[in-house]
Amino acid sequence: MELFWISDMAIAAFELIALAVLLVYYVGYYRHLHARVYSQIIGFSSIFILQSGITVYIYYYFSHFLGPDVAIPLMFISLLGVAGIIMLFNFLRQ
Repeated sequence: MELFWISDMAIAAFELIALAVLLVYYVGYYRHLHARVYSQIIGFSSIFILQSGITVYIYYYFSHFLGPDVAIPLMFISLLGVAGIIMLFNFLRQ
């Protein structure tokens, strides 16, 4: 397994963890306020957690037969996903 694939999996795992933190954060708000918007955020976070978990598995599978020519563009896509999650979290906290 190459360093690029390991980096891809680490970025996807970080995204999964960030989404899990977001989920726990808003589950607490939902329990306290019972606002509909929090249930929608919880739903979106759950879907993205599933997507991130599947991404880690697919990257592991791809790492066995694909090289850096595939891993590097996927790394940039994953970094954009992490940036989007961070921006979403900052936006929702306001």
